[in-house]
Amino acid sequence: MKMINTSVFLLKTSFLLCSLVCLLPNLVKAQDVPSQQDLPKVNPDIQLLLSQPNQDIPLKLVDAVYLALQNNRDVKIAYLQRIVDKARLSESESIFSPTVRPQLSLNLNAREPGDDATKTDIVTDTTAGVGAGISLKLPTGASLNLGWNGANVWEGRYSKDSSSYLPFKDPNILRQDVSFSISQPLLKNFGVYLNTLNLRRARLTESTNILNFRNSIAQTITNSVVTYRNLLLAQERLKIEEDSFASAKEELEKSKVLFAEGKITRNDLIQRQSDIAQKEFNLVNVKTNLTEAIASLTKLTDLPLKMLIAIEKPLPPDNLNLPIFEEMIKLAEDNNIRYLFAVNAVENAKLSLAEAKNQQSLDLTLNLSYGFNSFSHKRDSGRFSSSLVLSREFGNLSQDNAVLKSEVNLQQAEFSLTNTRVDINEQLRNRVRNVRDSFTQIQLSKQATNLAELRLNSAREKIKSGNNVSTTDIINFEKGLVDAKNQELNVTISHLNSMTQLEEFLGMTLNKWLK
Repeated sequence: MKMINTSVFLLKTSFLLCSLVCLLPNLVKAQDVPSQQDLPKVNPDIQLLLSQPNQDIPLKLVDAVYLALQNNRDVKIAYLQRIVDKARLSESESIFSPTVRPQLSLNLNAREPGDDATKTDIVTDTTAGVGAGISLKLPTGASLNLGWNGANVWEGRYSKDSSSYLPFKDPNILRQDVSFSISQPLLKNFGVYLNTLNLRRARLTESTNILNFRNSIAQTITNSVVTYRNLLLAQERLKIEEDSFASAKEELEKSKVLFAEGKITRNDLIQRQSDIAQKEFNLVNVKTNLTEAIASLTKLTDLPLKMLIAIEKPLPPDNLNLPIFEEMIKLAEDNNIRYLFAVNAVENAKLSLAEAKNQQSLDLTLNLSYGFNSFSHKRDSGRFSSSLVLSREFGNLSQDNAVLKSEVNLQQAEFSLTNTRVDINEQLRNRVRNVRDSFTQIQLSKQATNLAELRLNSAREKIKSGNNVSTTDIINFEKGLVDAKNQELNVTISHLNSMTQLEEFLGMTLNKWLK
C-alpha cells in the first residue's frame, strides 16, 4: 500500500510541475483567430440572388469581403493547415503526459504424460494475465516507470476415459508483480529549462503559425477589398467614357449646325467625327477592363461567373487621423511575420546554445528501482536497487564545437533581427508617406477636374459666338476633362488602397473586419 501511495504522489507532483512549466511567461500561447464557423456571413439577400440564374448581383464592399471569407479556397486551406499545426503543438505539449500500456493475455497449454498408466489423460494449465505499465517524463529530466502484472493459473488433469476434469490439490491461483523505477539526471539534462527546450521551440513555432495564419486571412480580406475597388474603378471609368461619348455625339450635331451656318470648316467636322470614333474605341477597351474586373472578383470569392455590380461609391476621408509613428512601429513589429521569424530565430539560437552547453556537461545519473512479488501460497518478496552512474564522452569534435557554432548563430540571428527592424521602419515610413501623398493628390485632382470643366465650358461658349476657338481645341479640352476625371478617380482609389494596405501592415485588418 505504501508503494501505491508513493506512485500517486509522484504522479500528482509531476502534473503540478507540468502546470508550472506551462505558465512560464515565455511559453504563453498567442491568441488564435476565430474559427471558420464564427466568421461573419454574407447578407441572406445576396445568397438568395446568387442562387438565381442570370441575375445581376449588387455588392457592397462588406459583401465582397464576407463572400471571400466564406468561399475562398485559400482561406479553407489555411484553416485546414491550422488543424495540423494545433495537432503538432499538442504532440509537443504531451511530452510530460503519462503513457499507459494495458495488456491482457490468455495462455492455454496441454500435454500427455509419458507413462502408460496415464496415457489416456491430458494435463492442462491455463493462465489468464492482466497488466499495465505507466511511463512518465518529469520536467526535471527524470524518467519514471511503473508496472503491474497479475495472473491467475489453473492446473488440472483431464481423463479421456471418464471424460472428467480433476484440478490439482495445490494450484497456484494468484500471482502479482509490481515494479517501479526512476532515473534522474543530476548534471547533464537536469532541470526544467533544459527539459522544456523542445516545448519552447514548439511554442515559438506555434506563435509563427498563428501569425502566418492571421496574415493569410488578412491578405484575403485586403485582396477582396482591392479587387472590389478595381471593379468599382472599371465601372466608374465606363461611366466617364460613356458620358464623354454621348457628349461628343451631341457636339457632332451642334458642329453640323455650325458647319451649315459657315462658322466652322469641313475639316473641323471631320475632326469631330474622328474624335467620336476614337471615343468608341476607348469605350470597347473600358468594357473589356470591366469584364476582367468582374472575373477577378468572382474568382476571389469562388462564385459562378455573374454580372457583379459594385454599388458602394469610393469616399475618401476628409482628414487623416493616423496614429503616431512610434505606435505604428510597435503594431508593425507585433504583426509582421518576417519580424517574428527574426525574433524567433534569436530565441531558437539561445535555446540551441543552452543545449550545446548542456551536451558538454558530465552525465551523472541516479537510478532507483523497486520490485514486489506476491504469491497466494508463498511468502511475499521485494527487491530494491540503486545506482549512480557517471560518464563523459571524449573525442567528439562536433560536440566540442557545438558551443562555438551556437554562439556564432546567435550573433548572426541578432544582426538579422536588427536589419529586419530597420527594414520594417523604412517600409512603414514609405507606406505612411504614400498615404499622405495620395491624400494631398485627391485635393489637387479635384481642383484639376473643376478647372478642366470650366475651361471646356468657356471654350464651347466662345465657339458659339464665333470667337477664335477651333474644334481641335474643344476636342483637346474634352479629352483633358476625361483625363482629369479619371485621374481623380484613380487617386481616390489609390489612396483608399494605400490605407487598406497600411492597415494590413499594422495588423489592424482582422480587428476591423472580424468584430
